[in-house]
Amino acid sequence: MSSSFQPYPEFKHGKAVQWLRMGGVSTVFAALYIWRGGMALLFLLAASLLIMLGGALLQLFGPRRVQIVRRISPVNPVAGDTLTVELQVSFSSRMPLPWMLIADHWEGGCHRELLFPGFRRCLACSYTLEEVPRGVHRLQGCTVTWGDLPGMFTGVLCPEGADGFKVLPRALPLTGALPQYGTAAGHMAVLHQGKAQGSETAEVRDYAPGDPLNRIHWKNSARKGTLQSRVPEREQGRMTCIVLASDPVSYAMPHALLPPRIRRNASPPAFELGVSATMGLLLAAERSGAYVQLFSGGWPEGMARYEGMGRIPVRVRELLTEIQPDGSRSLARLLEDASRNWIPGMTVTVVTGLLEPESARVLAGCLMQGIQVELYYMWDRLAESLPKEAAPGKGRTGGTIAASLLRLGARLYCLDEPAFRSGHGEAAIHGHPGHS
Repeated sequence: MSSSFQPYPEFKHGKAVQWLRMGGVSTVFAALYIWRGGMALLFLLAASLLIMLGGALLQLFGPRRVQIVRRISPVNPVAGDTLTVELQVSFSSRMPLPWMLIADHWEGGCHRELLFPGFRRCLACSYTLEEVPRGVHRLQGCTVTWGDLPGMFTGVLCPEGADGFKVLPRALPLTGALPQYGTAAGHMAVLHQGKAQGSETAEVRDYAPGDPLNRIHWKNSARKGTLQSRVPEREQGRMTCIVLASDPVSYAMPHALLPPRIRRNASPPAFELGVSATMGLLLAAERSGAYVQLFSGGWPEGMARYEGMGRIPVRVRELLTEIQPDGSRSLARLLEDASRNWIPGMTVTVVTGLLEPESARVLAGCLMQGIQVELYYMWDRLAESLPKEAAPGKGRTGGTIAASLLRLGARLYCLDEPAFRSGHGEAAIHGHPGHS
């Protein structure tokens, strides 16, 4: 990344102020010498005249065509990395420069480097950016200041363009995020039929509500006494759908769970943990070769932002780099839109901050249709009772929303764990109801 520079528009005004200031000082020394005389006043007058002469030469024959080339390493940084910015400064000047100050203004602050060029016309320096957060970082401004040794006469240069770089989200290590094969939730398991039954090698599972009649395996149903369905090809191919909530309401921490003020900035924001978890899920799907979909807010209804298998495209990484919690659709509406093409047996992974009743009702309906649900969340709240049809035979479900979904067969992972917030731990699975 390189930038060419031109003087500030206010540079001429600044030069006039410098000359008026130094001219006033020289005038005072001259008047005192004429009035009082003395070698001390003569020395001060001569020194001020020499400074004015040096300033005039520096402004007439000072730096021209200044160019800065930035190299940022690592090339593909992730959130929390320390970046090294190497600067290579080149310029032309007919006289030596006592000093030069370069100030880079990034979104996270200003970094200044003081150089002493002398007779050199090409300089190199470097500085570091500590723990850079996820997102797109642009150089908001850069100033190059130079001047004489006392600093009475200076010049300022400003950039014409702006450099920048992107920081990818850090993928959190997740366990149990993607199943070996797409299976239905809870008690429904895929059964592998061996070659001993002849040339018809098929995969079947227990019948799930919504399975068409042409997929019922009548021989197995008669043998086991319960309806059995053939597993569709998409279920056999390890399919999962990731839904990332991006509305601000889903990441609003309940007031009862607010930590003390001294600790509120100690942990990363909930949305950042959600994005990191989503990146970890996508990378797990990439490694296992699973067919994966990605849904998030701010997209046409019913359309996945990504759908495929194999290596995650660059555009998906850039999407997770730039996404912000400013979506207009709630998680419940996003789940309704994304579930239009869901089929029994596939896995749905939801990443959110706060569990709320509306989205829990949608997930409960998916569980009863034979869809496996995995939920990554930060905070829980008391359930307002899921509908009776979502849990037949159980009536009204009390306790927390996490406990209600757990009883229906969902797998729950809490992101609000000390080791997990630091980025070095793994998502803790809830093994019993009510643990949040």
